[in-house]
Amino acid sequence: MSQRSERLFLRYYYSSFAVSTRILIGGSTAPSTCLEDSAPVVPRLRQPVIKDGQEWLHYRRILNKIMLSPNSVNLMIKPCHNAAEDLISNWKSFGNSGQVIPDLENQLYLWSIEVLLATLIGSLWNDYKHSVLDELQVLSRTLTRIFEHSVHLSRVSPRLAMLARFPSWCGFVTTADYALSAVSRLVEDMAKLENAEDGLLHQMMANGIRGAVLQRIVVDLILAAGDTTAYSMQWLMFLLANNPEVQEKIHNALGGLEEKEVLRDSLLKGAIKESLRLYPTAPFLTRVLPQDTLLGGYPAYKGELVVISLYSCGRDEVNFPRAQEFLPERWLRNEKGEFEGVINPNATLPFAMGVRSCIGKQLAVTQMSITIDKLLKNFKIQCLNTNEITMKLRLISAPSKPLQMRLIRRSTTCY
Repeated sequence: MSQRSERLFLRYYYSSFAVSTRILIGGSTAPSTCLEDSAPVVPRLRQPVIKDGQEWLHYRRILNKIMLSPNSVNLMIKPCHNAAEDLISNWKSFGNSGQVIPDLENQLYLWSIEVLLATLIGSLWNDYKHSVLDELQVLSRTLTRIFEHSVHLSRVSPRLAMLARFPSWCGFVTTADYALSAVSRLVEDMAKLENAEDGLLHQMMANGIRGAVLQRIVVDLILAAGDTTAYSMQWLMFLLANNPEVQEKIHNALGGLEEKEVLRDSLLKGAIKESLRLYPTAPFLTRVLPQDTLLGGYPAYKGELVVISLYSCGRDEVNFPRAQEFLPERWLRNEKGEFEGVINPNATLPFAMGVRSCIGKQLAVTQMSITIDKLLKNFKIQCLNTNEITMKLRLISAPSKPLQMRLIRRSTTCY
């Protein structure tokens, strides 16, 4: 058992519970009122491993410029396009035979990690990926197991689990050690690559992020990207499969569009927003209040922990009429610029908001948009076990059983 994993695990837990007072927000109370500047309380595996305060803010501002500016998408489109084409090409045989896509979860894990790595090193990825593909396969499955162990550990005292060497604790240590070591090796190799000017990694280094800080930031991006986008993509496919009329509307809307136009399509953006409203990747957000305030008319004080149920807020009729239905059109704006079927848009914040919002938001949306575009241009999507699927918590929202997704080839396809 490594000392590094012990420290990681203790930070993971004690950072989550070192607050004496907790406030739960759900339903019609707007979560946005306490998110702008408050500090998050989340597992250390799921946030940048950089100190809080001015050091964190310094590097976050650099990353904002690199990953969230409007021009950042230009570095993301090609990697997302290539990964989507590879995925659809791999699924072509299943579409021809009517076979269920095997091991969907792991395939999407690998797809998500590949997109991030390709975005980091740019056009060199096509030559580089063959040397790391086997390790990526192992890494994707390891990341899955990390969060499975974490769910078990959340039900017991962390100190007891460590001292008694529970199987879940030992499994967490083993998988976390491997994942951190494997990703660290990848980052070291990628940082040495020459002629990678069209990648995000070069942009970070050009803006002064180097050495140990560069490694910590990129390691966190890779660890965080695998499961979040993979599960979000599963839920989007699940909802489109269960709403074939919506699936066809989006297919028709995207026909003939270039990829930059696809990213601007209102109906597709609405479908992604609806999917994240119904199945938010993180069902709960936690923040420690930086100052005294009022929440829903009730006093809340500096230092108190606020737990925000995005799942409850997103499914409340007070915020969204017909809240249990998948209605991408609700996010279309009318002549006044207002949403047609949304009362409180801030009741769903899948990427949070403010200075600590998700740094990977733009990459995730670009990746999902381009992949869904190529998927629907080639296939119709069906889910064969819809009635068996509920949502379970595995630190994030996950299907209760593996999705049995079947692809039906369209008469006119475009690869």
